[in-house]
Amino acid sequence: MTNRNKLSRRAFLHTLGGMTGAAALLAACGNTPPPGSASAPTAASGGSAAGAPTAAIPPTPVPTPVPDRAAASGRANTLTIWYPYTDPNWEKVWKAYEDSQQDTGIKAVFAANDTTGNAKFFTAVASGTPPDVIWVDGPQVAEWAARGVLEPLDDLIGTAGIKPEDFWTPSWNQTVYNGKVWALTRSSDANFGFYWNKDIFKEVGLDPEKPPQTIAEMDEMNAKIAKVDGGRIDRLGYIPWIVYGSSNSMFTWGWVFGGEFFDPKANKITANDPKIVQALQWMTDFAKKYDPTQISGFIPGMTAPGGENGPFPKRKIAMSPGGPWEIPSLKQFSPDLKYGITFMPQGPDGAKPHSSWVGGWTVGIPKGAKNKEAAFEFVKWLTATEGGTTIGFDAQGQFPGWKKAPAFAKIQQDPNLKPYYDILVETQHQRPVMPAQAFFASELQRAVDAAIYGQKTPQQALDDATASTQKELDRILKEGVQ
Repeated sequence: MTNRNKLSRRAFLHTLGGMTGAAALLAACGNTPPPGSASAPTAASGGSAAGAPTAAIPPTPVPTPVPDRAAASGRANTLTIWYPYTDPNWEKVWKAYEDSQQDTGIKAVFAANDTTGNAKFFTAVASGTPPDVIWVDGPQVAEWAARGVLEPLDDLIGTAGIKPEDFWTPSWNQTVYNGKVWALTRSSDANFGFYWNKDIFKEVGLDPEKPPQTIAEMDEMNAKIAKVDGGRIDRLGYIPWIVYGSSNSMFTWGWVFGGEFFDPKANKITANDPKIVQALQWMTDFAKKYDPTQISGFIPGMTAPGGENGPFPKRKIAMSPGGPWEIPSLKQFSPDLKYGITFMPQGPDGAKPHSSWVGGWTVGIPKGAKNKEAAFEFVKWLTATEGGTTIGFDAQGQFPGWKKAPAFAKIQQDPNLKPYYDILVETQHQRPVMPAQAFFASELQRAVDAAIYGQKTPQQALDDATASTQKELDRILKEGVQ
């Protein structure tokens, strides 16, 4: 395990050619607390999109440059923060922190979390000129720690009295690699709520207040909802591989079916877990029944269910996993659509009910940051205090990773957002915490696409993804990230 925590200039040059998985990783943001109980689901969210609130977790930020934000004048210290959002509401966050401080100002610099933006960050670390604070997507934490571009936070966390149980368990887990904590989770995406269209349910004779409780029930409902005439698709109950991309779809349904993708104790990739193979076979059977080429024509270019023109708001499908960011989108683009949100259906053969996982963004301190203690004060304020998490939710609508955040009292009073709080309480998973996560996401995407288009069997596709990712992970553990 040599060179794991070093980022020399030579090693940095290698990183520029090794970031092909970044797009798949960013698509996973998605955008995960104690295992779900076996009890029946709680009452699902009801109502129409017209009554939905505007507060919800936004999707992955769009990399559009914005002007740098200068620190308040007259401050003895300036923190330079690189962040990946263009929303002007962030000014409320920066100002709130400056108002809480006498000597510290914030210089906020937009830095896209993509191949170009990350290369710029790695260059800054290698040259000894990093920012003081950096946003890190949850599944990037292990890789960036292995690259040697983050500072461990354990001593600072211990001094501050922050404990693992203060955070949603998967939100904490995603920040821990090789026994050290490398960041703190700022936002916890509850992946996913299960949306259903009540009007379509009523139209086909289904009870509009009873969503499917199991995969088998979902398939039975699909048979009633689907409209296919001479091979032409007019409507389907669901489409299993558009849960915000193929790799996200595989994670989502693989966990619903009871599978596990990674054994952290053995550093072993387990994407060919029989339960995950079963999930991909279920997806493939759907593809064989409806023809993925016909489905692609039915929803051209769509890899996600929502947004302005997605198949759920356009009533082309009646059921889908979705994030809370879909709520304001439905309000804006489909205000008359009547829908509900509940837990994901239970998988077959005794799989745990209420499967879900957590994505979300973390905040860390770059290796070599000049103001480490002051930087951690900001990280702590933003992620693990009443003031920071409150302004974050009020300004951005993002669910905190910190369980004690006052925002959750508001969320539980909102009939549309409460299902996501219930999901967060029971959520069971986070994406595998290991430094080949981006590569893994790319391989899962290839596996899903190969299976649903009939190029490989589900078993072969996942065997190949397992073998290739294991080889890459073993290389990284031996040689370091290059």
